[in-house]
Amino acid sequence: MAGTLPARVTSTTANDVYAHIDKDGRYRVNLDFDRDTWKPGFESLWVRQSRPYAGDTYGLHLPLLAGTEVSIAFEDGNPDRPYIAGVKHDSAHTDHVTIQNYKRNVLRTPANNKIRLDDERGKEHIKVSTEYGGKSQLNLGHLVDAGKQQRGEGFELRTDMWGAIRAKKGVFISADEQEKAQGQALMMDEALSQLQEALSLVEALHSAAEVAKSELADLQTQKRYCQKR
Repeated sequence: MAGTLPARVTSTTANDVYAHIDKDGRYRVNLDFDRDTWKPGFESLWVRQSRPYAGDTYGLHLPLLAGTEVSIAFEDGNPDRPYIAGVKHDSAHTDHVTIQNYKRNVLRTPANNKIRLDDERGKEHIKVSTEYGGKSQLNLGHLVDAGKQQRGEGFELRTDMWGAIRAKKGVFISADEQEKAQGQALMMDEALSQLQEALSLVEALHSAAEVAKSELADLQTQKRYCQKR
């Protein structure tokens, strides 16, 4: 058989919010021309899906829900060897990228987990978002709200739940400039210079305190802080 045939992914569960697949990640489909009555989820044998990336326990698989329109092709034109060649939007399952937001590249799941890359020149941004616990997001670049109005720039990591930053070897936070991401990630010359200036001030105050016979600061401990990197 040449060409493709339109079909719909099916499930044994009505209004299923998850994909109905087998142990090999295959689907069952109902061909549009098939007018026979079948038990839901048994309209065909299990059918493989062609994907852009696949291998032994790795690949790209974005599960298809019941009702999704697919194009069925046949290996070597053999009607006994069907596979899902492609997936389509339709009037009941509309595209999430249209003329309204055509400058955006969007990966969005049925639960609204989202990766969005906006290519509008001068307003480039990336958003990674999940709905759990209200909303947790990583926003990079030209930050916008739901109405596409600017709400900031740079980066924002935010959540309505708890947050944690953990690094075994240490965490370096700096407001020093490193233009165009040039230089080492942990370059801290400016920070060390400021610490050295602060240490010099502490030493001067320490000397003044000795002269005044005041209580002395723990100078050695502060020196050790500056020497650790």
